[in-house]
Amino acid sequence: MYQTDIYWPQRDDDENDLSLGSTDGWFIHRTVRDDKPKSARLISERDSKSETEVLLSSRVGWGLSPHPLHSIARKWIPYGVVILIFAIVMHVLEPVLLGSGLISERFAGSVNLGLLDYPVLFVMAAPFVAIPIVLRVLGNVADIRSQHMFKNNLPQSPKISVSNSNTKGPIMVKVKIPEQLKNRELHGYVRVGLLPPHRNAMMSALSGDEFDYPPVGLSTPLPSSWMKHADDGSGIGESTPMLIGRGSSNLFIEPMRIQVNGDRQSITSDVEVKLVTPDGPWPASEYGPFVNINWELVLEFQSGRKRPLYWVERLSVESLDNSHNVPQLIAHGGRLEST
Repeated sequence: MYQTDIYWPQRDDDENDLSLGSTDGWFIHRTVRDDKPKSARLISERDSKSETEVLLSSRVGWGLSPHPLHSIARKWIPYGVVILIFAIVMHVLEPVLLGSGLISERFAGSVNLGLLDYPVLFVMAAPFVAIPIVLRVLGNVADIRSQHMFKNNLPQSPKISVSNSNTKGPIMVKVKIPEQLKNRELHGYVRVGLLPPHRNAMMSALSGDEFDYPPVGLSTPLPSSWMKHADDGSGIGESTPMLIGRGSSNLFIEPMRIQVNGDRQSITSDVEVKLVTPDGPWPASEYGPFVNINWELVLEFQSGRKRPLYWVERLSVESLDNSHNVPQLIAHGGRLEST
């Protein structure tokens, strides 16, 4: 676990003390003080708002659900790994097991494939390792097809009005459902979570300079045209189902690593409903180089066996006081199909 103390001399007027989580797990602690801390690292420059806007732009608009094959593939991976490890152990102990008569020579032989011989146990384990890969490919093909179909028949954006937007709630919401989605059931809930720190600020805090070699667990910077909104050092590999084209896309909205949802509520078109805020209460909306507390309205359109369709709207939530209390932060995986 990384833990570092930092400070910056410039301060916004709305910044105050902040304490989320505990030292037993994930936590964020900020203290506003006049004297200079002795053990903290100085962060001399603050980030521009443009980086925050790029980060937020990927979390507004329509969001598709990944194909169920992605979830099945993830559940299958542990079984494939266990079977492969079992085959390796059995292959290492093969002479002992043969000598003691615990296995027959049928399982100790090899299979000729082309110019090479492969142990029988490895050949038997190969399908279990390959199945998740095949399911991933099929899921990505289906997702690319659904993205093209959705873009070719893009529904109108729902008209949303929000009032009483404060951390203790309830938040009053009225939604006018687009005509193309009138036959779908609509549910909504409020979500709050933490977006990742800006990469240059995080690198300055952990390494001393944003261009230094990244510490363990963080990647080197991604190319400028790839996943700008996820270039926080954790955007390694396939964090979302495969997107069409290059760069940022709103068609799959990644989950926040730390997030919590309020109660799900049924919504009728042009009827105001009360949506409760997640337990806490959490602090108000805040965006900066290190702390990004993001509030969202999530609309979920359901229709029989079809996969849910989502609309995500950013909320500007105020705090009536500073009595927020979030004793524990629970981190989630960055995989969309696992949330």
